Amino acid sequence: MINGVPETVKPEPRFFFISELIRGRVRQDRGGAAEEIGRLADLEITQNGGYPEVVSLIVGRSFGRPPLEIPFSMVKSIDPHVTTVEVPPGGALKEFEYGPTRTLVKDMVLDKKIIDTDDYEVEIVYDVRLLYAEGKMHVVHADVSAAGMLRRLHFGWLGRLLWGQVKETDLLPWRYVQALPSDLGRFRGDVRLTISREKIADIHPADLADILEELSGEERMAVFDTLDTETAADTLEEVEPRVQRELVASMRRDRLVELLQTMTPAQIADILEILPRIDAQVLRKLLPAETAVKVTELLNEPNVELESIVTNRFLALPATALAGDALSCFRDRTRRYDVIMYVYVAGEDGVLKGAIDIRELIQAEEMTPLGDIMTEQVVTLSPGDTLADAAKEFTDHGFRALPMVDEDHRLLGVITYKDLLAVMK
Repeated sequence: MINGVPETVKPEPRFFFISELIRGRVRQDRGGAAEEIGRLADLEITQNGGYPEVVSLIVGRSFGRPPLEIPFSMVKSIDPHVTTVEVPPGGALKEFEYGPTRTLVKDMVLDKKIIDTDDYEVEIVYDVRLLYAEGKMHVVHADVSAAGMLRRLHFGWLGRLLWGQVKETDLLPWRYVQALPSDLGRFRGDVRLTISREKIADIHPADLADILEELSGEERMAVFDTLDTETAADTLEEVEPRVQRELVASMRRDRLVELLQTMTPAQIADILEILPRIDAQVLRKLLPAETAVKVTELLNEPNVELESIVTNRFLALPATALAGDALSCFRDRTRRYDVIMYVYVAGEDGVLKGAIDIRELIQAEEMTPLGDIMTEQVVTLSPGDTLADAAKEFTDHGFRALPMVDEDHRLLGVITYKDLLAVMK
């Protein structure tokens, strides 16, 4: 209650799969009395931006009557069982008319082949994930997983039994989907990607960052709370400083510390730098001692040592490892890595033997040993190098990450160009 006026409670953002919504009842709210209109048959979307927005509900009716179209702005509440709409006084619902410029998710997107930029068939769109927030609904993922297929067949319980809850890695972010073609129809057209098949495994999990930036504070925090620790940490790093401050201010202290502990010292320093000094000091005291020291150096010293921004979140394998096994290992663990563009080859003693660009690894025959495809002449950095030394190496050679080795050429870690820029800005 605010000044005697009841406070409007906004619904929390929610994720839905369209397969969960289809066939759900649609009711019209008539001053407290609900009148059933029909069953949800489809969703119409428009492509004004990276994430298509739902603009209309298509509601099927019994006895062969034509379906109705209801503007999404009339939606009062929505869930898999019942969607309630509120028609303005004097308003009327009109029949839906198919047209060449109209795009329906169920009829035109589901079961379409996904084609990459090299014209390879990648997957099939079994389901579509939607985000409902602030009275609007957007398409955010294509579900290409076996679990999505079972959900479409109404065997979702079997998918949950086999794989548990849906994971972000099972979903293809819609930002990597090209604008749907104008000739897309129920039986024609394909969904095309903006990337090649090989790069799908390299998609960074922070694809929700731009959506978070568009939401208000409460909705943003509600969506952020649904993310797992690593995805949330990557998203926090990706969003703009204004949103970072708002998320940090709204987050539980233990949750924030948990996220920071998955980051490199340079990434942590980047976050703390945008916070009020007192808040940053409190958080620094909650970090592991060694990490806190490195973060303090980065925040306070103009000439920090490169060791302060080194990361150990990269893949290093022996020269005898096979390309196929290495690629499988890389794809399984890529969400945990800060370095996703190179694989390093090292001996049992930790001595760096070579490096392999991920593109070369993908193109290699599966049974080829890494020692046969690695580059032995590797540009490296040393713990005593300065930021200027590292910047020169990155500029001269154009790499996105450089390994750091000790005097015996043992691999100590990797410096990413992104982290270097963070401390030099």
